[in-house]
Amino acid sequence: MDTSEGKLWVIATPIGNLGDISPRARNILETLDLLACENLNSARRLCSALQVRCPRLVLYREDSCEKSTQRILSELKEGNQCGLISDAGSPGLSDPGWRLVAACHQERVPVVSVAGPSALTAALAAAGQPTRRFLFEGFPPHKKCDRRAFFEKASETQVTSIFFESPHNILDTLQLLREFCGPQRKLSISRELSKLHETNLQASLDYWLDNPPPARGEFVLVLEPAPPRTNQEAEKEEQLIRQSEYLSQCQLSAAQVRDFLVMFCGASRNQAYRIALIPPRPEVGRVE
Repeated sequence: MDTSEGKLWVIATPIGNLGDISPRARNILETLDLLACENLNSARRLCSALQVRCPRLVLYREDSCEKSTQRILSELKEGNQCGLISDAGSPGLSDPGWRLVAACHQERVPVVSVAGPSALTAALAAAGQPTRRFLFEGFPPHKKCDRRAFFEKASETQVTSIFFESPHNILDTLQLLREFCGPQRKLSISRELSKLHETNLQASLDYWLDNPPPARGEFVLVLEPAPPRTNQEAEKEEQLIRQSEYLSQCQLSAAQVRDFLVMFCGASRNQAYRIALIPPRPEVGRVE
């Protein structure tokens, strides 16, 4: 480990099985001056389990990251070595760690990624879904209207979609997915990854509603891509776009256009909102 200048070491830590820690990650943890973490107790337990000296800890959370960033940058510029970990897995995915990494790049402080466990890639590898392209969405929103919009959009996405879910929301999520995606869309669910009771199973949304997984542990959901649109669907969308352009020229607001397309043209709310925001095409003349 080069200690001639301060570096930020972005360290992936086990998501369940301690044996997944890499020898490199363990060696770097042992030589750090400072360790930024989401939870002080979790960081201490990790160091204790690995039998390494626990460095000085800095709490790095969404509500305190600005102040912590300045402290860490100051120490890095003095030549100290700082690590960044999340509660589990690779930092920067659905946690505020990316802000510290961005600040280091801005200040030209070297950043080194210490690769290792990740719930995202572990679930994707076991999902049996297309992986050439995929979209990671993190955790769905909590508010009801935002959740519905989130899953409606996911239902239309034509690449594999991945998101995390908590135990108390899993049943609601399955119900929304079946509502928007239909009963036969495939969903892969990974639970308790790398732990004793790990499960990875792919099934239809109809199956999952009839046989919901136990509401225990964290979930990673991998949703099959939406099927390509048929010519009939493409023609319907073109008609909706033309209707939207006409209504916009009649001085209706985007919200009014959206509501009209939903109420009178059979568009989904998400589709109508997207179309209502499309700028008018040059070939469409103004309505006098």
